[in-house]
Amino acid sequence: MSDTPVPVMTAGGPGLRFPGRIRALLAVLVAVTVAAAGALTACSSSDGDSTPDDRRVFADAEEGAFPVTVDHAYGSTTVEAQPQRVVVVGWAGSDLAVQLGTVPVAQGTAGGDGESAEYYPWFREAVDALGAPLPATDPSLERGDVNTEFVLEQNPDLILAVNSGITEDEYRKLSDIAPTVAFPDEPWATSAEDHLDMVARALGRPSQAEKITGDLDAKIAETADSHRELDGKTFLYGFLPEDGQTVIFSDQDARVKTLQKLGLVDSPDLGRLAAEADGASSFNVSVEKLVGTTADLYVTGTDRESWDEALRSNRAFASWGPVGAGHTALITDKDVSLALSVSTPLSLAWAIDDIADVLSGAVG
Repeated sequence: MSDTPVPVMTAGGPGLRFPGRIRALLAVLVAVTVAAAGALTACSSSDGDSTPDDRRVFADAEEGAFPVTVDHAYGSTTVEAQPQRVVVVGWAGSDLAVQLGTVPVAQGTAGGDGESAEYYPWFREAVDALGAPLPATDPSLERGDVNTEFVLEQNPDLILAVNSGITEDEYRKLSDIAPTVAFPDEPWATSAEDHLDMVARALGRPSQAEKITGDLDAKIAETADSHRELDGKTFLYGFLPEDGQTVIFSDQDARVKTLQKLGLVDSPDLGRLAAEADGASSFNVSVEKLVGTTADLYVTGTDRESWDEALRSNRAFASWGPVGAGHTALITDKDVSLALSVSTPLSLAWAIDDIADVLSGAVG
C-alpha cells in the first residue's frame, strides 16, 4: 500500500475558522441570561451573602421548586433550598449547571489541550458571558478516588454526581459534607435526558430543562436543514484500530444519537454488531469483522498523524469501504471532538455546525 494518505474531510486544519460558534453559544445561553437579567441588577433572596465577585447563581428557582427530593442509586437526597455553592463530580454536569444559571464552585478538569486542559472552551465562554469566576478544579472530581478534603474546602451546599462513578462509600463521605445526588442506576451510564432532569430538579429549575432540550433540538434541526446532503447516509462512529481491534459506538451512545439528528442513519450492520456485544453502548470489534460491514461514512476523532499511521499499519482497515473511498469524517480539532463526546446542550450548540461541515465534506 502507498504511504499517500487516504483523503478525508477534517475539522481543525490550519486556518480553519468557526464563525457559527459564538452565535450558537449565545443562542443557547438566552434562557439563562433572560432569567438572570433582573437578578443582575438587584440582589434577590437566593443570593445569600454573595458579592458581585463571587456570585454563582444567576437565575431564581422556580416557584414551589423546594424542598425537592431526588432519587438515585444510593437512596434519595432532599435539597431544602436553592443551592448557592455547588460542587460537580463526574462527567458533564458543570455544563448543565451553568446553562441552568448556576456556576459550580468546583469541578473536575476537562482533559483537553492548552486552555482546554482545565475547562472546555464552551464552558469557559458560558461562564465568562455570565460574568462569574471559573470553578476550582481537581482531577479526582472527573474520574475516580474523589478528593473529599478538596470538596470540603469548597464549602458546598450541594454535590452533583449524577453522571459519575462514585462508590457507595464515597457517596456516604460526600453526603457528610453536603447533600449529594448520585447517578440514577449504574455508574457512568446516566442518559443525557436523566442527567439534565436530575440536575434541573436539584437546582430548582425543572421547567427550564424542557426549554433547554427544545432549544437544542431546534438548533440541530436548523443545522440539519442546511445539510440535506447528509439525509439517509449510513455511518459507523468509532475509534482507530489498534492490535487488530477497534471500538464502535452503538445507537445508545449520545454521539451516535446526535449524528442521527443531523440526518445520518445507522449502518445496516450496527444492530447486529451491538447485539453480539450484548447491547453495550460501545464495544470492541475486530478489523476483520469491521471490513465486512457496510457504511457510507466512518466518523472518528483523532489527529491526522495518528490517522495516517493507522492506515499504514492496517491494510484491511485502509481499504475498507468508506475509508478506502475517502468517505471518512475525521474530526481533528480535539475541542470539537470533545464537544461531541460530552454531548451536552451547551457543547453541542457550540460545535454542531462544525461537525455537520465535516460530515458534509466526507459525503462529497
